[in-house]
Amino acid sequence: MLRKLRFALWVAVALASVLFAVLVWPVLTAPQKPVAPESGQPLADAANWTLTDHTGRPFTAADLNSRPTLLVSGFTHCPDVCPTSLGYVANVLKALGPQAEAVRPLFLTVDPERDTAAVMAEYVALFDRRILGLTGTPEDVAKATKDLGLYSKKVPQEGGYTMDHTATMLLLDGRGRFRSSLDIHEKPEVAVEKVRLLLKPRPDTPGT
Repeated sequence: MLRKLRFALWVAVALASVLFAVLVWPVLTAPQKPVAPESGQPLADAANWTLTDHTGRPFTAADLNSRPTLLVSGFTHCPDVCPTSLGYVANVLKALGPQAEAVRPLFLTVDPERDTAAVMAEYVALFDRRILGLTGTPEDVAKATKDLGLYSKKVPQEGGYTMDHTATMLLLDGRGRFRSSLDIHEKPEVAVEKVRLLLKPRPDTPGT
């Protein structure tokens, strides 16, 4: 009887350990990604970072205050999510027609060590030449991603590394404030309507 009881306790402990490993441990050890910003929240207010666009010109946080922006973060070595996201953006721009000229599509690298301006120029041209690639020093890219509420982390792998990063695309109004987001799992027509809504003038946002 005692032997059976010990065996039952051992099984219970083993099952508890498995459940902890499967359900609890991943939550405790998962990287803490920033919470999605609230609508109207300025994402680069009083920021002091300066990046470089793929043409070699400087791009600062203040530039986000000049026109509505569709922002994608990622990296050129990304095997699937990034090219899918940029292809999605290209289709949205095409569907917008002339209205697409009013929105600025940005692709911000989270891998500045490999993504130089020249690399970014070649990469964004594969999708739509209106997409502006942004890179910079690791320090300024880190500042920008933090300001914008984006997550990124270098993940070592055999033969090098990859980057874990935010896949959600951000829609910012003409004053650099978060208004909405896009997801590649949404139907393109939903994304188009979100962008059109972003472009409508708002009483508190002159020129957007």
